[in-house]
Amino acid sequence: MSRSGTKFDVMGVTYQGTAPAGLTVEARTHAKDGWSSWIGLDVDDGHGPDPGTAESGRARAGTDPLTAAGSDAVQVRVLSDGGAAPRNLALSLVDAKSAASDAAVAASPVGTSTTSDGTATAPGGATPSGARTAAASTSAVSTASTASTASVASVPQPTIVSRAQWGADDRMMPCQPDALGGFKAAAVHHTVNANDYTAAQAPGLVRGIYAYHTQTHGWCDIGYNFLVDRFGRIYEGRKGGLTGFTQGAHAGGFNEETFGVSVIGTFTSVRFPAAVTSAVSRTIAWQADRSGFNPASSVVLTSNGSSRYDAGVRVTKPRVMGHRDLSLTSCPGDAAYPQVASIRSSAAATWRAYQYVVGKSVFVPVTPHRVLDTRTGLGTTKRPVPANTSVVLKVPGLPSSATAVTLNVTALDATAPTTVTAYPANMSRRLTANLNLVPGRLVTTQVTVGVAPGGTVRLYNARGSVNLVADLDGYFRTGTGAGYTAYVRPSRLVDTRTGHGAPRLKVTPSRPATFTVPGLPSGTRAVTFNLTALNVSTPAYVTAYRAGWTRPGVPHLYVGDRGPVANLVTIPVDSTGRVTLTVSQGQLDLVVDAAGYYADGRGARFVAVAPRRVLDTRVGWGVAARAPLAAGRAATFGIPSTTYAVTGAALSTSGISTAYGWVSLYRSGQSPPATSTLSTMPGRTITNPASTGTAGGGLVNVYNAAGSTHVISDLMGYYTS
Repeated sequence: MSRSGTKFDVMGVTYQGTAPAGLTVEARTHAKDGWSSWIGLDVDDGHGPDPGTAESGRARAGTDPLTAAGSDAVQVRVLSDGGAAPRNLALSLVDAKSAASDAAVAASPVGTSTTSDGTATAPGGATPSGARTAAASTSAVSTASTASTASVASVPQPTIVSRAQWGADDRMMPCQPDALGGFKAAAVHHTVNANDYTAAQAPGLVRGIYAYHTQTHGWCDIGYNFLVDRFGRIYEGRKGGLTGFTQGAHAGGFNEETFGVSVIGTFTSVRFPAAVTSAVSRTIAWQADRSGFNPASSVVLTSNGSSRYDAGVRVTKPRVMGHRDLSLTSCPGDAAYPQVASIRSSAAATWRAYQYVVGKSVFVPVTPHRVLDTRTGLGTTKRPVPANTSVVLKVPGLPSSATAVTLNVTALDATAPTTVTAYPANMSRRLTANLNLVPGRLVTTQVTVGVAPGGTVRLYNARGSVNLVADLDGYFRTGTGAGYTAYVRPSRLVDTRTGHGAPRLKVTPSRPATFTVPGLPSGTRAVTFNLTALNVSTPAYVTAYRAGWTRPGVPHLYVGDRGPVANLVTIPVDSTGRVTLTVSQGQLDLVVDAAGYYADGRGARFVAVAPRRVLDTRVGWGVAARAPLAAGRAATFGIPSTTYAVTGAALSTSGISTAYGWVSLYRSGQSPPATSTLSTMPGRTITNPASTGTAGGGLVNVYNAAGSTHVISDLMGYYTS
């Protein structure tokens, strides 16, 4: 096959049906400098969507694209073992044309990273000023102002040429790629083409690959998550990859668990330039940090059916690998493949430099008191928190050894449906949430979150505006003190509907409920339990406090309708273990489910982490199936740690259900307890914290009592011996 007199930048060959045995496709292109040498085009080499997916059902067979900017002719030769050609063999040529923005992209900087606020940083190596261990990072943090973004302790995003900048036309996408909860590993690729393109031609090559993948192959989008040109510029690939996680079509059979970074060029006999290896490693370090994995570690991946591994085969691979490690292909080229090890090492070094690291900590309970109120200006500026904005709170009275705080956070006066996210003030925000709110409602939730040096945390509002209130229940510090013991099997302590643990009477302002937490050892400083209110006569506040003491002036739970509504409560107790529950007005029933206790000289230590998502049944993150939990069913997910063995976890968990019911989190290996972590309602996203023990390997079970329920869980920290 040949074509002449036609300008093109990208070419490839497509066909129908199964390729004949021994199929070889070679091409050479003609440009102003004459004919190129013959170049082999990879056929069925593992690029493409995962088998069995909707995107795969649309895909057409063919070769990988050959990029040759500014060509005007092409010749193709096809060989096979029996001399037979594939059915409906066709030549596809793509003219990416030039765009006005190409010159600006070519002049853009190379070799820098940007934080979420656009601040340029040097790539790799040094410990960042925002790291948890660098006390100087708090010097620029204001406790009386808001900011739209966080300072850096997460790996900064490299400078990336966006889809808009390189000229992606979304109308060319025949379908939308699937969203994921994160990635487990990275695959390094090359695109196969001449390596002499100019910086101004590189955006056109990206457009050409995009057109070939969508219009010729029929994929939803460009196959790679990110691309890197030979000058070290990074390009956004699949749509949605800068703010979320999008399933690619770069490594058929493993797209659901990996992301792909492809270098524009052929590296069979030529190595990646230094600018390329730097750009690829920084991209991988940034994405690994967002997904929460160490680039230097290994991982078990499950094939969905690739050219190398049959469907269902589980393989152990480095977290950073070449495409040939997953598929029968030469990608990323014989000369470049040995460089993958150094890319892995560099990405891991950058990742380690930016990790939020704290020591094992013990709990110090305090008498609950208010530390933030945007309505009055306590702890911040007097104004609601605008959309896409975080308020910085310097928690007063914390010692220099403090690693985390336990706050009771209330959100109200929302002008739009929104989420509120808590994280250390020197971190970049990740894809997590602690509270879900709609206009007209008031929601209270307990948040245990790590602090930046100087005792600062951020509370971020996603949409509209919202007022935020925070009450301090206690803090964690390094040293000796109270460790946490999670009950192996959570138990119900109180149910005023049945008279269990307290009189069978509704709680009123004049008739509080007092109960005793049984079996507490000497030296117990505080107890943790899940408090649920229901059958509420009027909107009211519920407060828990040590029996016999003066009721604190801050509540633990707000109920705006009949309920049920729940919150995790951690309060001090004395040697008797007695707790009193009271309501501000009206009457209601209360249910108390024990979670654990803090006692001096025993129990597990707490390790705060950069908040990260560990479970999302909507996208199959953390569990095998991408599906809601059916009624009466449980699933198992793991709590990751690269530092200590996990014995328990502090989680923020959301349920999206079709029915009134409940969700329970508990130590894996146990049968579901008759207790709840959160109560579900149809059509509403309910979020509640959980403090649970884990089985060996950090395993947690999640059980759904009724309806069809999606469960999302974010890790705030874990417990260790």
